[in-house]
Amino acid sequence: MGKVRLGLIGLGLMGTPHARTLIKVPECDLVAASDVDEKQKAVTEELGIKFYRRYEEMIEKENLQGVILAVPNHLHVSIGIACAQQGLHLFVEKPIAQSVSEADRLIEAAKKNKVRILVGHQRRFSSLVEKAREIVAGGELGRLVGVTVTWALLKPGPYFEGPLSWRKDKGGGPILINLIHEIDNLRYICGEIDQVFALTSNKVRNFHVEDTASIALRFKNGALGTIFLSDCAPSLTSWEGTTGENPLLYHDFGNCYNFFGTDGSLLFPQMKRLYYSDPAKAGWNYPITEQGYKMVREDPYIKEFSHFCRVVSGKEESRTSGEDGRRTLEVTLAIQRSGETGQPIVL
Repeated sequence: MGKVRLGLIGLGLMGTPHARTLIKVPECDLVAASDVDEKQKAVTEELGIKFYRRYEEMIEKENLQGVILAVPNHLHVSIGIACAQQGLHLFVEKPIAQSVSEADRLIEAAKKNKVRILVGHQRRFSSLVEKAREIVAGGELGRLVGVTVTWALLKPGPYFEGPLSWRKDKGGGPILINLIHEIDNLRYICGEIDQVFALTSNKVRNFHVEDTASIALRFKNGALGTIFLSDCAPSLTSWEGTTGENPLLYHDFGNCYNFFGTDGSLLFPQMKRLYYSDPAKAGWNYPITEQGYKMVREDPYIKEFSHFCRVVSGKEESRTSGEDGRRTLEVTLAIQRSGETGQPIVL
């Protein structure tokens, strides 16, 4: 089988790194990219692919099988539908859309045109997340009791300045930018979430959007969860601060998740299981056993794009389908709404 011919729409903050990754993927043939900014042509010249100012011209002239959408969130649906109508399979950066109703429009267009969607939640391809899912779903912790998540770090001043000043307004806070990743991880590892309650605060920065949130979750399997979220506190207790996934951010070797079960608990991303080795000597007055898992770290983006090529070829089902991405968005928006209203929300 030949390589899968792909086009990339958007060469900005996400699109340019995606382009550099795509050319490393054996199954992929990245033939062209488009961006409204002519300056981004330099990226395509560096990579040896064609450049288009208009994505419409690219999908008309190039014999593509699929496209990667790395455009601003509000353009996901309109551009996605236009590409679906041309029979192109879709890789859509998270979030799939800005609202659940908009996500439904894109999903319906994909179904109508027999197009498959993969939503860009790359952490599902992290070997750490894959192993945590195996441990929890496989029953190594017994029955899941709950999970705690801490995502706390300090975003510097320039993060909110100049063309990035939109991050000071609704939609630019850590719930929709950062928490959506944690929600997708929790759904993938622990199962569906059916109730949320959030308290939010903007008292540190006084922007129009939250800088801190405390969140309670209930899973359909009866387990409970808590999340502390803040982007205004010096800390290393976050995904970025503990996994080292983003080489541009300083990181250490702590834990950001704790999974608790009736037979043991799991520290993540240290990947250590804590349990009582002798069932006859279980309880807080006995020493606990620690088991580590040997992990092989791989680039989740390469694994994700390899998977997309197999989805396009019909060899695999999407690990994060349009419906799956919609559900993660729905839960995240419910948390935002709960923080605004002060009321719990049943999903």
